[in-house]
Amino acid sequence: MIILLIIIAVILIVVFFLTKLINKSTNKTLKPVLSIVLWIITLVFGYLIYQSIQAPIEFDKLKEKRFQIAVNKMLDIKSAELAYKSVKGKYTDNLDSLIYFIENENFVILERKDTSVIDVEKNQAYRLTVDEKGTGGYFKDVVVTKELGRVSIKDSLFKGSDRYRNLTTVKIGDIEAKIDLKAGTIERDNMKISVFEAKLEKAKLLSDQDASLVEKEKKVVSVEGINGEFILLGSMEEVSTSGNWPKKYGNNE
Repeated sequence: MIILLIIIAVILIVVFFLTKLINKSTNKTLKPVLSIVLWIITLVFGYLIYQSIQAPIEFDKLKEKRFQIAVNKMLDIKSAELAYKSVKGKYTDNLDSLIYFIENENFVILERKDTSVIDVEKNQAYRLTVDEKGTGGYFKDVVVTKELGRVSIKDSLFKGSDRYRNLTTVKIGDIEAKIDLKAGTIERDNMKISVFEAKLEKAKLLSDQDASLVEKEKKVVSVEGINGEFILLGSMEEVSTSGNWPKKYGNNE
């Protein structure tokens, strides 16, 4: 951007002196040549101005397309991690383990039913004699579960697609950006809670773009934008599975 401003300033100076030269020149042969040169410079100047306005617009369009692809990848990671935790009781940062889990594990479909049963221990404690129906004694509320079936995690989450095999890489043309995936535990109220974090540098997705526009994007603070240098999902410091992108890219809760 600074280089562009310098070029524009030089062109303005050249145009100014050429205009003065044309006005002062009495040479009929020289005037048409200088006029043509002036028109060429004016057109170049106009093109540079157009480009200076259009470049950020085109950058924003490209940026949003690439960010959308990256967020879709983050949402796949979130689905896989939540499924892994529901079965294993914790998150994982091991991609091989996650792939194996998706390919080989199943969701168990359970029926849960609230019911009351005879509270044998309480009745014995109070020396109550009850019949087989518990008449005259105490009851307690319990939840009875019944397995109805199982469904493949791969089919449930990815519906026949094999994109889960490459969860931590965003590939767009010649651009290939790695997602940093971490998992661990943090302590809250004397309890260890499993957490995970997926992080991708925005600059990696925009490595083929104008450096000044990329630097500006890294510092963005906007309700409609992805703030900061990274596209983030989850946290290694807080109990969270939220993303830092606006909802136009997808669910961030």
